[in-house]
Amino acid sequence: MTSSVSPVPEPNAPVSPVSVTVDAVEHSVDFVRPRLRARAARRVALYAGVQINGAPHVGTNVMQTAAFLLAAAARDRLGVAAELRFGALDNAPHDTRVCPRTGTRYTRSYHHALGPARTEELVKRFYGGLFDALTALTGVPYTVETYTRQQHSPAFREEFLASLGRWEELRWTLAPSSGHVPISFPCPQCGWLQKAGEHTELLEAGERGARFAAVCLDHGRYETDVRPDGEAWLGLTTLHRNLVKERLADRDEAMPVIVKGADWAPGCRLLDEAFLCFPGAHPPARVFTPVVLSASGAKLSKSLMREGRAELSPGTPPWMLYATRWEGTAQRYAVTLHRLVSLMLSDPRHFERGYTTSELARMWTESETGRPA
Repeated sequence: MTSSVSPVPEPNAPVSPVSVTVDAVEHSVDFVRPRLRARAARRVALYAGVQINGAPHVGTNVMQTAAFLLAAAARDRLGVAAELRFGALDNAPHDTRVCPRTGTRYTRSYHHALGPARTEELVKRFYGGLFDALTALTGVPYTVETYTRQQHSPAFREEFLASLGRWEELRWTLAPSSGHVPISFPCPQCGWLQKAGEHTELLEAGERGARFAAVCLDHGRYETDVRPDGEAWLGLTTLHRNLVKERLADRDEAMPVIVKGADWAPGCRLLDEAFLCFPGAHPPARVFTPVVLSASGAKLSKSLMREGRAELSPGTPPWMLYATRWEGTAQRYAVTLHRLVSLMLSDPRHFERGYTTSELARMWTESETGRPA
């Protein structure tokens, strides 16, 4: 038996409880090692999402910075080539309408409301400067691909059609309470779709294609064909979309590593069960990053921000809710985030936890100045 000596904590280190992975995991990137050994992979691609429906909050930027640092750690600690692939979710609702007669909600995505050019401008505005600065700091390259572009690929559509082939089993895995997993298609005339797909009907399905019928609030019934080489735009629920994306990522030569905030852990339990519906399939390696909590203990959330219910802890600067209110340069913001998240990654017990906005503000000040707050 050997005894281990705990490292001397840094002056601004958080006080964190003992992690359940103590003595098993020295660095959070080591969660990737078992799958890496089993696959004998020489390259890894870390996948993370980018929401474009408004300015990011600091919790989003912590997750993204962690993705860069985890990729650098995979390169340096595990000896593999590593890159980042961010998915820009231009399928987020831009506008919402409600049918006055039935109460059915219809939405129009950012892609359909703004178009590709303006969508790419939003991504660059909210994340371009930060990502470029983090690449300079870590040496990790990144790419950004919109959901619209990704779902247009034949491989994505093949995986979607494969999910339909196992639908009776899969739908109770993705929605165990009801078995209802909506699939929606935008109206070809106006781009609006039923958010919950109440009137979407699967007419026929096979390995090489499927046909659906749906209803538009303004233009009535329409039909959509989904083929690997087709043009149909797929509106999928969060879990269904992630299942298709993760199975698509597994086709790549680079081993996929999924990076998400720790609030995603319950959803990933369902995703991992969904993978088991496909014979011989294995869920991807996953790493969960710390979440940032508001005064109430709820994580920072764009939906709560829009509703005016995202309360900051007392004394927390407002830019933590809206990163665009940061008054410094993108470079300074990135450097401070790099220091802050490096501190979180210095010990798994610091990484496997959440942080209130007040605690994050304290750590931010010390990371920015190098002195205790």
